[in-house]
Amino acid sequence: MTMGFIRNIYEAIYNNLIAGGAYLSIIKGAITTMVLFFAAIAIGFVLGSLLTFLQVQKNKFLNQFATICSFLFKGTPVYLALLLWYYCFLGKMHRGSLLIAILVFSVYVGGHMADILVRNMEKEARRQTPAINERAKKEFFQALLPFITEQSMFELKRLAQMLLQWTTVVGVIRVNDLAEVMTGIGQKTLAPFFSIFCAIIVYLILQLLMEYLFAWAKKKLR
Repeated sequence: MTMGFIRNIYEAIYNNLIAGGAYLSIIKGAITTMVLFFAAIAIGFVLGSLLTFLQVQKNKFLNQFATICSFLFKGTPVYLALLLWYYCFLGKMHRGSLLIAILVFSVYVGGHMADILVRNMEKEARRQTPAINERAKKEFFQALLPFITEQSMFELKRLAQMLLQWTTVVGVIRVNDLAEVMTGIGQKTLAPFFSIFCAIIVYLILQLLMEYLFAWAKKKLR
């Protein structure tokens, strides 16, 4: 009975992770997921920083414009935004689906990041004198942004974790990310639960790595 159980486990591992070049598809899917994730984080941080900068300006037009953009970016459902952009705009481009996914998630990250940074910036401003706040705004990118980013690290980490989880829906616009590849393999081998379980393990490992990266980044910002 024990040998039969071990054989079943071996066959499940072989059929879902090795046979027919499955491991190559899994590696490609993992790379696609990482490209999507890190590109969205990088572009989203730039966008979020810009929106934050505009929201702390005295110019009411720029302030309101950035506030509205932040609301739209964070409030639009990711799933629906993927479908809208894919079927209405860039879907026919070469590798258009991946570009659309990066665009949608960058906007999602930027909107939420601006919301986090502005909220913590206003909280910090209440502790300081008007003179210090004015000087900080003038040195926004050199001093204020790094300081507020460090103060917001816990919330930004949660945002990154949610982003990683949200990337699993990009299969709806035919992006072969890790989740899409693993579920596809499970359907072919008639062992979907095993493939899904393996995918969950990989994402949990990525979450642990993210914990380490944010702890390292917080020390560097200090």
